[in-house]
Amino acid sequence: MKMGWRELIRMKRRFALMAVVTTLIVLLILMISGLADGLAYDNGAVVRNLPVEQVALSQDAEGQLTRSFLKSTDQPDGTEALGVQSMVLEKKNGTKDDVTVFASPADTVYGPRKLADLQPGQVLVDTEYAKQTGTKIGDTITDFRTKTTFEIVGTVSDGRYSHAPVLWTTLETWDMWQDKMKTNYVSAFLSRDSIQTDLATYTKKQVVEQVPGYAAEQNSFQMMRIALVLIGSLILTAFFYILTMQKMKQLGILKAIGIRTRTIGKGLVLQVFVLTAASFLISLLVTWTISQLLPGDLPFRFEWVTGFGYGGLIIVTALIGGLIPLRALRKLEPAEAMGGLTG
Repeated sequence: MKMGWRELIRMKRRFALMAVVTTLIVLLILMISGLADGLAYDNGAVVRNLPVEQVALSQDAEGQLTRSFLKSTDQPDGTEALGVQSMVLEKKNGTKDDVTVFASPADTVYGPRKLADLQPGQVLVDTEYAKQTGTKIGDTITDFRTKTTFEIVGTVSDGRYSHAPVLWTTLETWDMWQDKMKTNYVSAFLSRDSIQTDLATYTKKQVVEQVPGYAAEQNSFQMMRIALVLIGSLILTAFFYILTMQKMKQLGILKAIGIRTRTIGKGLVLQVFVLTAASFLISLLVTWTISQLLPGDLPFRFEWVTGFGYGGLIIVTALIGGLIPLRALRKLEPAEAMGGLTG
C-alpha cells in the first residue's frame, strides 16, 4: 500500500493526466444520465405527480391515455374520471403550440385543487410554459380545430405530458369542448386502490412508460450510458496496463529482493481505486453544480442515487480492469525483467 501511495505522489503528473481523462469520461456519463432522467421525468411528469396507483383504460389503448376512449357510464365505483387529449393552441399573435389537455371533476381528489374555482371555459396552464411564452392570467387561447376559446385563470406546476405543456380544466369544460368535436368520452378512471373492473388496468409507472416516445428515448440513452461505461473501463485498463508494463524492470527488482506479488498488486489496485474515486467525486460535484445553473426549462434532472450508482459501476469495472496487469506481474521472472540471463 505504501508503495502505491508513494508512486502516486512521485508520478503525480502522469497520474493527474489519467485523472483528467477519467473525470471527463465520468462527467460525460453523469451529464447524459441527467439528461436522460430529465427527459424521462419531463415526458410523463403530470402522471408521475398524480397521487394515484391504479389507472383503468380501454382494452385497446395499450396503456396510452390519449388512445383510451371510455364512456362515463363505465366508471367503476371509487374512481375519478380523467380526460386527456392533445390540442393545437392558436394564440392571438398567430403562433401555434402543441399542448395536452387534462380534465378532472371540479371537486377532484387527485388533480389540482384550483379546479374548484374554475368556471366553464377557463383553464390552468403549466407554469414553465407561461414563463417561456409570456402567457399571462387573463389571456385567451383558441383550439385550432374547433375554434373553441379558453380563458387562462391560473397556473399549475404539475409538469408535462409527452414533452408538451399541460392545460388543466374541469370535466364541464371538457364536455363542452368535446361536444364541438361531436365526441363524448373520458380517457381514464383513477384510484389510489385496486380497481375492480373489466377494463384494462395499469399502475402509474406502466402508464408513464407507455407515453409516446418514452421507451425509444430511454433505450437510446441507456445504450449510450452502457457504451460510455465500457469505453471508460477499457481506457483505464489500457492506462494501467501500459504503466505496469513500463515498470517491469523496477517491479522485477522488487520481486528479486523478496517483495511478494500480492504486495505489489495491492499497490496497483490502490492506485486504480484512488484515481477513479477521486475522478468520480469531482465529476459528481461538477454535475451537481451544472444542474443548479441550468435554466428550469431544460429537461435535466440530477439524481444523487443515479450518480452514485454509475460512479460505483465505474469504480468496480476499473478495478476489474486494473487486475489484468497482475497476471503478467505474477509470471514475471526477476532475471528477465532486469535483463539478466535466463538459461
